[in-house]
Amino acid sequence: MRLDGKVAIVTGGTRGIGLAIVQAYLREGARVVYSGTSEASLARARAALPANAECEGVVADLRDPTNGAFVVERTAARFGGVDVLVNNAGTLSRRDEWETTPEDWDLVMSVNLRTVFFLSRDAARAMKGRGGGSIVNVASVAGQIGGIAGSPAYSAAKAGVLGLTKSLARRFAPDAIRVNAISPADIETDMTAGFPAEIRARLIGMTPLGRFGGVEEVVGAAVYFAADESSYVTGQTLAINGGLFMA
Repeated sequence: MRLDGKVAIVTGGTRGIGLAIVQAYLREGARVVYSGTSEASLARARAALPANAECEGVVADLRDPTNGAFVVERTAARFGGVDVLVNNAGTLSRRDEWETTPEDWDLVMSVNLRTVFFLSRDAARAMKGRGGGSIVNVASVAGQIGGIAGSPAYSAAKAGVLGLTKSLARRFAPDAIRVNAISPADIETDMTAGFPAEIRARLIGMTPLGRFGGVEEVVGAAVYFAADESSYVTGQTLAINGGLFMA
């Protein structure tokens, strides 16, 4: 198995892409701690995982950096260390440029960008003692093309994740910690299920492959970046978008 013996943290791991990554990591032999925002969300996720899986869910509001540090400490205490961090937790705002308030802006930036930095730093401290590790940031095509379905704040935060990925890749490299990003376009999840029909049609029309993606088409990249086979890859963004954005 490609992740045998590795210990991973997946934030926002109770639904959608995050839950699919948790499931994939467990199949590949990793032990996983995943975060959610409520006990109810953890229970729903646990029901979707194998009964004997080596995993644990924790409730954590990651906007508070002390909670991120707690997740890292809890993981190390339960499984002996941290090898992989997936920064997947996020929030989607659909307020347009005229409706966005300072409070909206700060919330999106806090959840989608600030959290990524502080949790990555906490995880990197733990990884240093293991001889290295891998951080995988979940960005978005909105950060590459400006976005259509989300708000300007969402696009800006996700663009920030891409820049942060490169910065941390350079800074953490001396400690053999790799930092990469995956950048999905529109994936069929409970989040995108609420998109208006006209937005869905417009996005599909812009996408060369002519459809939304599935979560199963995203998780392979998350496994690859966590696995040793990508040991010489850092600072990269893998776009999973049906051709919507081509670098």
